[in-house]
Amino acid sequence: MSALKDVKREHMLQEVFNSKLEIVQALRAEYGENPKAFYNTNTNKSVEKFWTYNRCLQYLFKLRRDYVRTEHGKMLRSFYEEVYSK
Repeated sequence: MSALKDVKREHMLQEVFNSKLEIVQALRAEYGENPKAFYNTNTNKSVEKFWTYNRCLQYLFKLRRDYVRTEHGKMLRSFYEEVYSK
């Protein structure tokens, strides 16, 4: 049973995105992230250089791996590693 969960979890982390915009939209939809935080603004011109496609993708996968949303919308640290590593 846990092998099946591992396969589903790996599939979730291998989702394909065609652009940085799609990743940012997924971050907004799943975790309530502000899209402006990943692009340049009038006051902060260095943000977009840091948040490349790959960094955004790795950040999304890290959130999916390490956090879960409760039914009330709060983010909690996932106990996946502790539960399924035994």
